[in-house]
Amino acid sequence: MYLASLKNVRYNGSNEKETYLAMFRAESFEEMRDIANGNEEALKVVEELERLSENDEFRVLYDAEKMRRKEINSARLDGYDDGFENGITKGKEEVAKAKEIEIANNLLNIGTPKEDIIKVTGLSVEALENLTD
Repeated sequence: MYLASLKNVRYNGSNEKETYLAMFRAESFEEMRDIANGNEEALKVVEELERLSENDEFRVLYDAEKMRRKEINSARLDGYDDGFENGITKGKEEVAKAKEIEIANNLLNIGTPKEDIIKVTGLSVEALENLTD
């Protein structure tokens, strides 16, 4: 859901879900109260959030959880980046290997001696034998 589209939502008696979602994007408790527009349940939520924000123990736990999630997200991004780079490297290696095999096949087709093909392509004797089987 795109919360920015809820910028001007205020409780009107029939839009309770939108009201709660709009409260997520509020930048202050005062703005939350304004969005709640008299909705008693929404105002209770604002009061509880205010109470929790003043509780030092809760803030420490909240900050620790925020840090833990940031670390997890960083690890995921690092893993994604590593996997992406490894995939690119592996793909390049496979393309290079395929090109060596293509060249070896072309050289075999024109009658080039196997020893010369091995020197030119860097293929092993076994790999070249597999091509001729």
